Amino acid sequence: MARWQNRWLVAALGLALLLPAQAAQADGETNYDAAYCGGPNGSPPPRFSTLIDLPLLFTNILIYTANPSKLYGPKDAWTNWYEESDMRKSLAKLATMRSLLEKSNLWDTYLGWTPSAPACPADAATVRQLDGTCNDLKATYMGGAGVRFGRNMDPSLPAAHADANLMSPNPREVSRLLFTRDEFKPVPFLNMFAASWIQFMVHDWFAHENSGLDFWQVPLASDDPLYRAGQRESMLVPRTAADRSRRASESGLGPTYPNEVTHWWDGSQMYGSDVATAGRLRSFEGGHLVIDASGLLPVAADGFEDTGFRRNWWLGLALMHNLFAREHNAVADMLHASYPAMTDQQLFDKARLIVAAEIAKIHTVEWTPAILPNPSLEVAMNANWFGLNKYLSPKVVRLPSFVPLPYAHVIYGIMGGKRELHQNAATGKDVPFALTEEFVSVYRMHPLLPDALEIHSADTGGIMEIVPLEQTRNADARGIEERYSMRDLLFSFGVTHPGALVLHNYPHVLQNLNIPLLGTLDMGTVDVLRDRERGVPRYNEFRRQLQLKPLASIDALTDDLALRAQLKRVYGNDAGAIERVDLLVGTLAESQRPTCYGFGETAFQVFTLMASRRLQGDRFFTDDFRPEVYTPEGMAWIAQASMKGLLLRHYPELARTGLASVTNAFYPWQ
Repeated sequence: MARWQNRWLVAALGLALLLPAQAAQADGETNYDAAYCGGPNGSPPPRFSTLIDLPLLFTNILIYTANPSKLYGPKDAWTNWYEESDMRKSLAKLATMRSLLEKSNLWDTYLGWTPSAPACPADAATVRQLDGTCNDLKATYMGGAGVRFGRNMDPSLPAAHADANLMSPNPREVSRLLFTRDEFKPVPFLNMFAASWIQFMVHDWFAHENSGLDFWQVPLASDDPLYRAGQRESMLVPRTAADRSRRASESGLGPTYPNEVTHWWDGSQMYGSDVATAGRLRSFEGGHLVIDASGLLPVAADGFEDTGFRRNWWLGLALMHNLFAREHNAVADMLHASYPAMTDQQLFDKARLIVAAEIAKIHTVEWTPAILPNPSLEVAMNANWFGLNKYLSPKVVRLPSFVPLPYAHVIYGIMGGKRELHQNAATGKDVPFALTEEFVSVYRMHPLLPDALEIHSADTGGIMEIVPLEQTRNADARGIEERYSMRDLLFSFGVTHPGALVLHNYPHVLQNLNIPLLGTLDMGTVDVLRDRERGVPRYNEFRRQLQLKPLASIDALTDDLALRAQLKRVYGNDAGAIERVDLLVGTLAESQRPTCYGFGETAFQVFTLMASRRLQGDRFFTDDFRPEVYTPEGMAWIAQASMKGLLLRHYPELARTGLASVTNAFYPWQ
């Protein structure tokens, strides 16, 4: 370690010779309260000294890497980065946690073979292919639709296999006794855009195919309301469709499943993951998506918007899709004005590329710091996009040649840097990019949804209607859009709150979905069952596999005495009960959460790894995030992009609402 520390001291002196001459004076870290939660205008930005703070930051990373025990409190199982009053230490701990995960928690799920590599078209170097292929110009299958999910743990381990106790405890009883909302628990520092946004993202990232023939039968207790209401003695839940690509030689692996959509952050929820879907949505004029005379996406035969991914439709998704369809067309118009010789196809492809980057930026530097408004996390997410250089004084112009790529990403950001897939320490091989089953699991965020939506007047702020959530789905969503102006609907989402990610806060309608031919389906039951079915381990084992310390007991999970008793009623009161707690239950129950966080550290451990991985592994966010691919005008458009700016571009009348007083549009417009 001493050798590395000495090299960083040399680097610090070298940096002084590589910095602009006018920046001779450097300030250290400003007075910054690490316990202060960012508000609607973000946290006060820190200012780091390049010559003092940057070498110290990297030295701390080396210390924590050599001594991972320092990432935890001295007396418990929880990480402690958020308890550091010195932001340089908290950032170093976050960076160390990510680095350790990158080495050991990225796994390919193809054993001894890879899918066939399709030939790439001539434009693949500069155009995202709709099916996700050819992002990697050598392993062209990588990230494509139909390619398996990866894992964040060794897929050959017993813990990665389907749960042998699939119905124990009964997943319906878990949902009834621990998820059922007793009263709506809101998140006061977020608005409803935060809830609709994450579903908009999830539909871009992943989808499993359900079987139409095979079902799990979840027994219903005699006191279950569904049993008493005449439901069958069991609830039928479609199984996840089997992976038809599995080979006999892979019998040692846990379950594997293909992703129905592309793995990339490419806007596939808007455009689809195949040429036929995109073709159905295009006007084939000026690179545009079809928008009807009312300014909305066209209606399909079932009465609501036709777009790239249409499952689980409700008003929040409708607002997102209509807003970003307008944005796509605005980008296409901008490109046409700058490059009148561009064809319709070129305009469409280039606009897709730019809009996808806008979406990734908004999620990285706005949505994430909004739901996790910790000042250190806000700096870390901005560093992912812009680099720590954003906060350095003086700026780093050039790095010494021996500085490793991960540190270059810290200073300059991932965007436009060198692509990195990461080498698995156990296999010694680069891990092909894929989203993971664990990533899917930690995005089970149904408690964000309320049981009813308030429709407010943007002029008066008054409530015009309260609509039950079940009446905002599918064609009913379109009816609301036609009944009220987009200005009122967008304003309503800006001033109302989503639900907290805690137990006893699951929306009632999602526990009572009426599914033709199946009867009533409880999504809380499905959420629990899916993790068990797909080989995602239960809470405590999940923590072990993700390099977190396991908890000693249910009592260590929550300080709430009543909740402890409820958990023990479901999972048992013996010493091994904590090992039976389901992943979703554990993550919602965690009372020890990083300061200001909307959820706990167990789910965050996956975000720590995959939030960066989604950018690092994508050629169009790294090697080819440059003007030659995006156009100079496209790069400028992305540079100024924000959720607030996008809303005001398409609905400028919102400037007369509380949106004008916030920087981050995911905070309440008040």
